[in-house]
Amino acid sequence: MSMLPLSSRQTPKTGSRGGAPRRRGFGFALLEALVAMAIASVALAALYRSVGQGSKNVGDVEARVEATLLARSVLAGATYAEDLAQSASGQSGAWHWMVRTAPEQVQITEESGRSAPSPVSAARVTIEVSRAGGGVPVASWTTWKPWRSAP
Repeated sequence: MSMLPLSSRQTPKTGSRGGAPRRRGFGFALLEALVAMAIASVALAALYRSVGQGSKNVGDVEARVEATLLARSVLAGATYAEDLAQSASGQSGAWHWMVRTAPEQVQITEESGRSAPSPVSAARVTIEVSRAGGGVPVASWTTWKPWRSAP
């Protein structure tokens, strides 16, 4: 029997659980790569969905702003309710607007807190703006306009 020095003896590398030899792996296993790709695809799908929803919301907000500006423009073009009642609807570019007037008597209060001697003839004016070709109104604006003469 030959005696080898202790340093030249080969001893098997063992794992932490006992005497079984430890296997040394390089890189990812196929299963680990598939799991990583599945997680990445779920994350990218969620990101894609949120970006798409965000861009849709921007388009909706822009449409509401345009419709509101049109409604305010139509209201600013008329001082009295009669002017709006004569042009009950119209179209501007891609937008269709419709005006409804409802005559009412409005009691005015002075700065001192006293009521004015007689009510004022006014109209509640509502403008609804929708896309040309019909559909659900995108914006609705309501305000008061005085009548030039009693209705």
